[in-house]
Amino acid sequence: MKTHRELAEQLDLFHSEEQAPGMIFWHFNGWHLFQKIQQHMRLCYRQYGFKEVRTPQFMKKELWHTSGHMDMYAQDMFFGGEQGGSQEYALKPMSCPAHILLYKRGVHSYRDLPLRLFEFGLVHRNESSGSLNGCLRLRQFTQDDAHVFCAWSQAQQEVRQFLKRAKQIYQDYGYQALEVKISTKPEKALGDDASWVRAEAILKAACEEENVPFDIQVGEGAFYGPKIELALEGAIGRIWQCGTVQLDFNLPERFALECNNEQGEWDRPIILHQAVYGSIERWIGILLEVYQGVLPEWIHPQPVAIVSVNDSVLDYANKVRANLEEKGFNVHCEFGDHSVGRKIKRGFELKIPNIVIIGDQEVKSETVSVRRGKKVEVMEEAALGLFLMAKQHE
Repeated sequence: MKTHRELAEQLDLFHSEEQAPGMIFWHFNGWHLFQKIQQHMRLCYRQYGFKEVRTPQFMKKELWHTSGHMDMYAQDMFFGGEQGGSQEYALKPMSCPAHILLYKRGVHSYRDLPLRLFEFGLVHRNESSGSLNGCLRLRQFTQDDAHVFCAWSQAQQEVRQFLKRAKQIYQDYGYQALEVKISTKPEKALGDDASWVRAEAILKAACEEENVPFDIQVGEGAFYGPKIELALEGAIGRIWQCGTVQLDFNLPERFALECNNEQGEWDRPIILHQAVYGSIERWIGILLEVYQGVLPEWIHPQPVAIVSVNDSVLDYANKVRANLEEKGFNVHCEFGDHSVGRKIKRGFELKIPNIVIIGDQEVKSETVSVRRGKKVEVMEEAALGLFLMAKQHE
């Protein structure tokens, strides 16, 4: 069984360098895979009423003092400053304070809530060098970072929506079993006990209403509120925590967030911090190991290869390639001097599901021979794009 790093090398997806420990150099195929996974999540968020935003990566320390991260999380953050000045800035380890600033830009009434924001947030965390592990444990990674600003009375329904969305996404990738844990108040925590009890009860009730079995992790919540953690099992039985939803009643207090209620009075909303993938990079690493590189066809970075039998077919082969690329397919071409058998073998090594073989007979009849595993199907060249699209949606 190969590790995700070995598979990334085999499939030409990404690599790491000593000059950037805990960070990824994405190759063309890997970045294509990354973008497909990102787009799938983008469409799902939009279906559930989220609005995509973008916020800065480098913000002043005073923001992180207000949020409490400087007291609770500073050892895991990177700092810097202006030229000739002190280190008064921090690279964001998460996007929540920035999304709070977006909320504070306007005056909100109860009619605006729930307000749902999401961002593919590039974040930095100062992990120890010994803990770094390919794209499973990084210092720089991308979160599908979403925040829902809502009333207490709306929180349970929003958590249920999160659970539905997460189950939908995981099933799209072929995952069926989830390990779900509710993490309760830690030793170092903000806020009063009554709010913690109320928040934990909401998370439990949402799981029960969605028929999601869960275990309790005592004292493992975030410092600003309890959370639900969703975990998947990797290829060697290792459990990886991916999705999470955290009910936060402390940051709204620290940032003095307000919302006008039905009586015209000012109320304080709460925030639901949530992510389904967690880290896109980690998600890719888990996928590679679980599927051993044979990725679901709809996200495969190179779903089709074209193999030429000889040089006389190159004009036709390039026409086929151009037609597929026009339809949005990333095409791998084997047009070299090697034998047909060796070219096909290269396609298998790259885990490409569709190998299009073009010889003199295909040129003459304006057809292609498509090999999927051991099965070969001959079809008209004009039908190839529709055939490949259909296979991606099976």
